[in-house]
Amino acid sequence: MEKVNWSKRSVNSLNKIWRFYAEKAGVVVADKIVLEIISEAESIIFASQYQNEEFLNNGQRRAIVRHFKVIYTFTGDVFRIYNIFDSRQNPKKLK
Repeated sequence: MEKVNWSKRSVNSLNKIWRFYAEKAGVVVADKIVLEIISEAESIIFASQYQNEEFLNNGQRRAIVRHFKVIYTFTGDVFRIYNIFDSRQNPKKLK
């Protein structure tokens, strides 16, 4: 099994998502959404499992969970999660 490495930015994004949903919909909903994102990221099995992220030019890929993009790369046996991006935003903010 490959190792999943979470960047500081991706952890910060998860925290922001949790806080937003905890305030708007409650802790149970926030926990559920964040756990779905984490579960999807940790279920990536091979490097090209998901699509290339067209708004990034450095070979990063994306897995979609609800309306969030899990942005990742694969090097050796490590999946690096770079960011969790709300796809309802302007894609230019992704860069």
